[in-house]
Amino acid sequence: MTILERIAKEIEEKIKKASMGKTIRPSVLFCGCNPQIKKDMHKRAKRVGLNPAYSIKHPTIKVELQNNIKIETDKYKTINMHYEHFEFICRYLES
Repeated sequence: MTILERIAKEIEEKIKKASMGKTIRPSVLFCGCNPQIKKDMHKRAKRVGLNPAYSIKHPTIKVELQNNIKIETDKYKTINMHYEHFEFICRYLES
């Protein structure tokens, strides 16, 4: 199992728990893109069960348009990833 598959599985479990009312929905923040792309990404995030935010201090996922495509987790457990990685997670959650 790859890192992305493991992350997608964890997010899927968090979304299921949130739908049962046990926790809040995982949040996602999009950085470094134009407003139209951000709007489209927010729609897609809502469709898969995430809670998109325009401004939040410590989101569950932070998606960035950057040259570095490593997946990193900071001390607040925010997962920083590239748009391509987020696309993979969305496809995983939609299937």
